Amino acid sequence: MKQTRRRGGVHLAVCVMCGVVLVPAEGWAISVAEAVRLALTRQPEVQAAEAEVAQARADVSIARNGYLPSLNASTGPAGGGVEYDVTLSQTLYDFGQVRSSVAGKRAVLDQKRANLGVVRDNAALQVVEVYLDIADRRVELVALDAHLERLGELAEMARTRVEGRYADQAEVARVRVAVAGAEGERARLRGELTDAMDQFRLLVDAAPDGIQLPPLPGFLEPLAGGPGLEAAIMASPLYQRAALAVRAADADVRQAKAGRWPRLALEGSVDRREIGGRLIEDRAVALRLRLGVQGLAGFERPKLEEQRRRTAEMNAEGVARDLRRVVGSLRALDAALAGRIDAFADQSQESDRVRRVYREQFLVGRREIQDLVVMETEHVTAERQITELTIERFRLRYRAAAQLGLLAEALAPSAAEAEEAAR
Repeated sequence: MKQTRRRGGVHLAVCVMCGVVLVPAEGWAISVAEAVRLALTRQPEVQAAEAEVAQARADVSIARNGYLPSLNASTGPAGGGVEYDVTLSQTLYDFGQVRSSVAGKRAVLDQKRANLGVVRDNAALQVVEVYLDIADRRVELVALDAHLERLGELAEMARTRVEGRYADQAEVARVRVAVAGAEGERARLRGELTDAMDQFRLLVDAAPDGIQLPPLPGFLEPLAGGPGLEAAIMASPLYQRAALAVRAADADVRQAKAGRWPRLALEGSVDRREIGGRLIEDRAVALRLRLGVQGLAGFERPKLEEQRRRTAEMNAEGVARDLRRVVGSLRALDAALAGRIDAFADQSQESDRVRRVYREQFLVGRREIQDLVVMETEHVTAERQITELTIERFRLRYRAAAQLGLLAEALAPSAAEAEEAAR
């Protein structure tokens, strides 16, 4: 019997959320996925992160130019003419300086791409939170409107008893107190709803009409096992951003070590300069060793870069630990909320049954109006708790998805993700 009631409680929560209040208004019904898609196209933070990716891509292209020949030229007046110096140099071996530079720039590019994923998820979560705020306030307002309507019926019943001199004005006053409290709560919810709708318009540039919640997202179910959670953490943009910082630092270490050694280059030069009062032309092709150092900086820099790499490694470990803690906590809270929803569903069913019995007993003089007011209040409180907790389960799951980099791609896939899915 208990199991049946618990299933009924979950069913009741779903009915309250999706069937009672979230019916689309006339006009355009906007889904949470559509809201996120619209917001991401106009979010300044997302556009800035995309620009950083483009900049990092240009840095990679510039670093690759280190494989190409370099040209140096200079000219100026000299006694009786013009002197010049043109040198073309091609690096033959540099102990990996250019290769390390390119690897470091590629790691930074990948890091910026991971950062773009983080920014997209944060922006998507911001929209989802506002979307859920609107849904929550609308559901609760409907419950309060129904509660006030029932209190109006109780007030009429109390007035009838007073007119028949079966009770004094105190019964009417008790109902008025309950009505005043409910109206104050409704005013608060209306203010919060207006604020949430204004935020939605600002973020999405669309009217929040016909809010429709999807089924409860299943982001947490694949993370029930340890290996699944660990794989999701390792693939998350938050962790990848930190791990790629380690890769970039490692490339800087290799580049710093290679900089301690001379660079072998094949150089060809053509110059014209004044010697002994005459302008003499000279041409040469030679192999040269070139090394540029300032004091002991070339030997100290590898130690500095190794310390930076160690710092990046510690940061990456910290990010992975925080993700395990946060996602694990969200999973535990989700399970707790499910149990609380079941409990409040039982309370809602029982309070509904009791208040109906109390009304019948009131009509024959076996109950006072205060008993009915108390039961009406308990019933609406249980309904509102079911609403709040159900919305909170949505929030927890969307937050977990944002932590793991799954939210934006699930609701508004990027062009690259869409192409991959199409294949």
